[in-house]
Amino acid sequence: MKKISMTSDRFFYLLIAAVMCCILLSSHGRSISIDRRGIVHAIGIDRTAKGYRVSLQIFQPAGMGSDTAVDVTGANIAVAVSEGRTISEAIAAAGSKTGKELFFGHLQLICLGKGLNGVEHDELFAFATGSTHISPSTELCMSEGKAEKLMELKLTEEETSAEALYSLLKTSAEYSRTIRCDLKSFLSDEGCAVMPVLAVTDTDSGDEQPSLSKSVRLAGTAVFSKGDMTVINEDKALCAALLSGKAEKGTIVTELDGIDITSELDSCKRRRNISIESGRLILRTYITVSARPDRELDPEQSRRLSTAAAHELERNCFGLQEEMFSRGDDIFGTVQLIRQRFPGIRLRYDVRELTAAVDIYVNVSVKVV
Repeated sequence: MKKISMTSDRFFYLLIAAVMCCILLSSHGRSISIDRRGIVHAIGIDRTAKGYRVSLQIFQPAGMGSDTAVDVTGANIAVAVSEGRTISEAIAAAGSKTGKELFFGHLQLICLGKGLNGVEHDELFAFATGSTHISPSTELCMSEGKAEKLMELKLTEEETSAEALYSLLKTSAEYSRTIRCDLKSFLSDEGCAVMPVLAVTDTDSGDEQPSLSKSVRLAGTAVFSKGDMTVINEDKALCAALLSGKAEKGTIVTELDGIDITSELDSCKRRRNISIESGRLILRTYITVSARPDRELDPEQSRRLSTAAAHELERNCFGLQEEMFSRGDDIFGTVQLIRQRFPGIRLRYDVRELTAAVDIYVNVSVKVV
C-alpha cells in the first residue's frame, strides 16, 4: 500500500510541474492582438515590367466592444498594394507597408490579372505552395483587366467583397455559366485548366451602397493550355460542364414553332467510356438532363421540345469537344480516363497526340418535366 501511495504522489507532483511549465512557456510565447494582425481574404496579382504587383484585400474588424465583427458604417476592407521581382517579395513588401503581420489562413480568392497566362504555374503559385496557411481549396479566378481593380471593390454591406466575389463564382458555376477552379485542381490538371473570368463594370452610378451586381460581371471562362489562353462564352461553358460531369443546373433556349422557349436544366448526369476500335480511340459520352420549360406544353409539344433540345445540346457539345481536341486541349478529363483505362498508351504519348487520336460520339437525352 505504501508503494502505491508513493507512486501516486510522484505522479501528482509531475502533473503539477507539467502544468506550471505550460503556463510559463505560454506567458513567454508570441501573442498578437487582432488589431495587429492583417487577415487577408483575397489576393490580386498583376504583371509589371520588372516583376509583379500584388493587391491584398485585408479584413478590417470593428473596434473593441462592437456587437458585430464587421464595421458596417463603412468599407469593411483595406487594400494593400506593393510590387516586387517575385510575388513572395511583393507580398512581404505589402505586409511591411501595412505594419501588420499578414495571416493567410482565411484566404478565399486568388485573382490573376490579364497577361499572366504565359507565366509558368510553378513560378506563379510558389508563394502559395510554399505556405502552410494557404489552403489548396482556395478559389481562383481571372480578371478581364487588372486584378487590382477587383481587389479595390469596397462594398458597404455585412460581408467583405471577397466573400461577395466568392458567392458570385459559386452561383455562376452552380448554373453552369462557368466552371470553378481551385488551387489544387489548377496545379494538378494533366490537360488544361479552366477558371472563371470576371470584369469590373462602371460603378460611377452615384449609389452610396454599391452592390456586387452593379460592379462586377462574369466575362466568360478562361482555358489555359501550354502558355496560351482562350475564353469561351456561357453557352460553351454549359457544354464544358456537361461533358466534364460538373454541371448541376443550366439554362437552354430552344426554338419550337417559331417561339423561343427557355428551359431550366437540372438533374444533369454524365456517363462515358473509351475503347480502341480499328486502331482508334473511341470516346462515347452519354448525358441526361431534365428540362423545365417556362410555359405549359401539351404532350406532343413536350416530345418535340425534348428532341430539339437534345439535338442542340448534342451539336454544341460535339462542336466544343472537337474544337478543343483539334487544338490539343483537354478540359473534360479525357486524359485521366485514358490513363485509367490504357495506362501504357498514356505513357507513350503526350496530351496533344492523344486528343488528336480520339473519335468523339455524344448522346444527349432530355426529359421534359
